[in-house]
Amino acid sequence: MPTMIITASSAADSTPTGVLAFLAVLGIAAIWYGGRWAFDIRGAIDATLARRHAALDARAQLTGNLGLTQTDGVGRSFFRYVGIVITTAGLVLLALSATLAAV
Repeated sequence: MPTMIITASSAADSTPTGVLAFLAVLGIAAIWYGGRWAFDIRGAIDATLARRHAALDARAQLTGNLGLTQTDGVGRSFFRYVGIVITTAGLVLLALSATLAAV
């Protein structure tokens, strides 16, 4: 029967490469997705607004509340602002991952 030997190791000896890779991938995805809205690449904002409007139309038909289609509270500037915030957060995650990997 094989025996398992458990030894104590300090936290300084371990390298959390999985977590650093996850942070890097999450940062890259946030930069890509937020950059689409921040810079309106290939009409990403218009496509999102069209999907939102179609969803509101479908919800209005299902509920019978046709006032839902008259809402225009979310515009292009909102999505551009959210894209800038998401892109900035992605850059911070990527810098954090690179900083922690260098240490």
